[in-house]
Amino acid sequence: PIWMMLFPLMLCGISELRAEQPKGASIEFSTKVIELGELSQSDDKQIIRLTYKNIGDVPLVVLEVRTSCSCTDVQFKRDKVLPGERGVINITMDPSKAPVGSFFRVLQVVSTSTAGVERITLKAEIIE
Repeated sequence: PIWMMLFPLMLCGISELRAEQPKGASIEFSTKVIELGELSQSDDKQIIRLTYKNIGDVPLVVLEVRTSCSCTDVQFKRDKVLPGERGVINITMDPSKAPVGSFFRVLQVVSTSTAGVERITLKAEIIE
């Protein structure tokens, strides 16, 4: 029967269609752990430029960056980042607002990537 000959060809066509569908936006950071070293509470604010790249195949948008303390502030644009392009999150850490001792904070980056939420860690040793 002819359907037996055409069936394998139909399956090949279906798998090719699936391969062409976008897999989604995907975010890749220049680093996921930011080591600030030893900082005094009297030091100037630390400004970190965290870059990321959309390694997916559809546009990516960073929707929100959540911080876990008042000593950390972030600025970013909610613009579309096309596949292969880069974006920036500017992080400002104020040592005068950080507690003395080991400093460990997690930023949550919420985006339209397939992962949804990514975590960036800030580390420092705060002295008086």
